[in-house]
Amino acid sequence: MEHATVAPPWAQAAEHAIAAGQWHSAWCALLDAALPAALAAQQAVLARLDAWDALPAQAAAAQRASLLRATLTALDAAHAASAGHGAHAPAPNAANVPAGQAWRVQGTQLVKRYRSGSFTLGPVDVDVAPGRILGLVGENGNGKTTLLRLLAADLAPDAGQLDWGTPAHDPYALRARLAYIPQRPHPWGGRLMDHLQFAARSHGVAGEANRCLVELVIARLSLRAFRGHAWKQLSSGYKMRFELARALLTQPRVLLLDEPLANLDINAQQTLLTDLQSLARSPWRPMALVLSSQQLYEVEKVADAVLFLDRGQPRSVQERFAQMGGCAVEFETTWPVAALAAWLGQLPAHTHQVNGQTHIVSFHGATSAAGFLRAAVDAEMPLGYFRDITGSTRRLFVKD
Repeated sequence: MEHATVAPPWAQAAEHAIAAGQWHSAWCALLDAALPAALAAQQAVLARLDAWDALPAQAAAAQRASLLRATLTALDAAHAASAGHGAHAPAPNAANVPAGQAWRVQGTQLVKRYRSGSFTLGPVDVDVAPGRILGLVGENGNGKTTLLRLLAADLAPDAGQLDWGTPAHDPYALRARLAYIPQRPHPWGGRLMDHLQFAARSHGVAGEANRCLVELVIARLSLRAFRGHAWKQLSSGYKMRFELARALLTQPRVLLLDEPLANLDINAQQTLLTDLQSLARSPWRPMALVLSSQQLYEVEKVADAVLFLDRGQPRSVQERFAQMGGCAVEFETTWPVAALAAWLGQLPAHTHQVNGQTHIVSFHGATSAAGFLRAAVDAEMPLGYFRDITGSTRRLFVKD
């Protein structure tokens, strides 16, 4: 009796996106699958991507879906052929990790002291396995960057142990699989593509394989339209994406990002986080991902765990929430400040803060976020944005 072949999850995701007319999501799934594929399959995907770009804006949905499904079919066959030969077509120059070891980032009782004695990080524990995402949160100056630099082997701890799943006596192997992108990276000079091709070449990818890998990575990060730009012509968001592209071309197993969402609008933040989540959880080459950010609500959507640092010390988010009680909301309104203050004065005991255009109100009693929203609607308050942050790490930054 024959059994129907079940498509792998990546192919199911691509087909679902195609059927829904979600072209960008479909290409993301296909490009993720193309990155570990054989060279001939990568060349075929790039040819179809060029054909896609050549389609007129008014091209019918059926024509677009047909091109995407042809790409899906070819990639599925390529992966099936690789599996049939007992391999999944690993990325070029894949690291040889000893049996029983897995690339990850793990820190035990890490401590870093600065000579001035004004700040000490830790002791803090970190353990992020491949395919997992850790969000570091905390106000500026509370140790997020210091911790990232420790995990990146850029700083040595004064106490504690670090383990990346590779022998510590082999610094080249370690550096070859760690990628750290600081909040303020150095400007790139010259052609952007030269930097990307050099990154891939320095990790053993040359010739046509180099061209294909670079083209696939920039396509995956929506950078094809910016290949001819100079660094100074790029926005902060696209500079971060090019930095991420260069990091991905080194085929890291541990990716560390310091404030990657800074200076991005909300749509750009969500797009970048979705890309990072997909890349970290790749079925072919998962990465341990650690990122710091002030955009707590966005990070919570993708992080498997959140580490809150307060004056260099890890704090339990759950304990802090239990201590707080009450509720907290944030919102934006066009009401004049005086009118808003008068209306808030009628509500139960609370604190009110303003962060740019966003108002944050914390209640100390039994008031609920739903009750606040009903009261605002009854008062005909014009709300451009509203969110209940009672159970969000965003509340950890609110001064009650």
